[in-house]
Amino acid sequence: MSNRVDGRTAETCNTYNMLKFARTLFALRPDARYAEFEERALFNHILASIDPENGRTCYMVPVGRGVTREYQDMFGGFTCCVGSGMESHALHGDGLYHVSADNDTFWVNLYAPSTADWAARGVKLSVATDFPEGESASLTLALSTPQTFTLALRRPSWAAQGFSVAINGEPLPAPTIDAGYLKLSRKWLDGDKIELRLPKTLRTEPLPDNPRRVALLWGPLVLAGDLGPEDRRVDAGSRAPVFVSDEPEVSAWLRPVTGRPGVFRSENTGRDRDVELTPLYRLHRRSYAAYWDLFTQAEWKARAAELAREAEALRRLETATVAYAQPGEMQPERDFNQQGEDTSPERTMGRAGRRARKWFSFDLPVDASQPSALVVTYWSDEWRKRTFEILVDGERIAEQTVEKGGEPRFFDVRYPLPAPLAAGKQKVTVRFQANGGNETGAVYGIRSIRAALADAIPAGP
Repeated sequence: MSNRVDGRTAETCNTYNMLKFARTLFALRPDARYAEFEERALFNHILASIDPENGRTCYMVPVGRGVTREYQDMFGGFTCCVGSGMESHALHGDGLYHVSADNDTFWVNLYAPSTADWAARGVKLSVATDFPEGESASLTLALSTPQTFTLALRRPSWAAQGFSVAINGEPLPAPTIDAGYLKLSRKWLDGDKIELRLPKTLRTEPLPDNPRRVALLWGPLVLAGDLGPEDRRVDAGSRAPVFVSDEPEVSAWLRPVTGRPGVFRSENTGRDRDVELTPLYRLHRRSYAAYWDLFTQAEWKARAAELAREAEALRRLETATVAYAQPGEMQPERDFNQQGEDTSPERTMGRAGRRARKWFSFDLPVDASQPSALVVTYWSDEWRKRTFEILVDGERIAEQTVEKGGEPRFFDVRYPLPAPLAAGKQKVTVRFQANGGNETGAVYGIRSIRAALADAIPAGP
């Protein structure tokens, strides 16, 4: 999972369908795990998937380290997440409550402002709560005659020390929890009121294969870091800070912002800056991060040295560069005479690129006075295998394959330029051509370089 959190993740239709699945499973076999999933999915992904200003729904609500949401054009397109998105937000109340087949037990799974009409028993229940940011909920019963039945109130796994329940103002001493539920069996009267206190605490939730890459949660709410205005022209991931602390408890360095419930700020731990975090569902039209890399001071010292080496390698590459063409951006493509057939621009992680079902090309200046090479940038997470040719002035110099595998990332491949192809020339035409019924992988950058000055870039096949 550590290699999968970045990029285009968290499709809303998937969560929509998983919620249907979880509700059905609970109806077949009541289990607090299904209710826990529903709470997390509803309060985080589903509430986050609609823009409160204009009702746009989201195809993806990514959770990576520097991402933006994919809002849909509700009048110009009809993706699956437009259709199910409209339905999904009419279903917030679905699954909050269940009743047993014998009409003896009433299950309260989620605490949300709502009312329920238990018609078979002539019972009405209303819930008032300051959730999701608050920590209290009250349930009030309306009955025409006293009745005996069981209320099964979920005790969330995230509820911290201080969880308490009172009936008509009388605290329950040491309430017994059975498989995640507090089951209250008694004769209920009209106007009976149950009050719950559900304290939330900060915690980290690591990925299963990487304990140092974590989500930050406050109770059931995922906290997202605000990285600034939404801008799809830049790689927001490059602006996502990491957290450096020797303190094992997140509450030691993530502090609540006074007067703003649910908002926190890191204190002297962000590298290269501290960041404000807010519940994911409230953060709209912004670049953000929902997963974070954690470092101890010693770990960060080693990582900083690694980053310095990477920066030096980039400096050497830029020094060696004769020309750089940015596919997918209008002016650079004009400057380098972009041509093509059945080709289209695209954008990944804020970075522009171009792909083709047939071919596209650029004219790149070269330095014919010394050995030259091309350095081409690709994205490792192509959704299926791509195999294509690279030609220079009509002559094939390489075949490249890009296919899914490992951590999604941008990577560079160096292609030596045969000396006869550059001899006596000021520029060459670099062409990416699909073959075998395939299409090209997306190309996110093309450099012509003086090869001797940048030998750290791996050569292509």
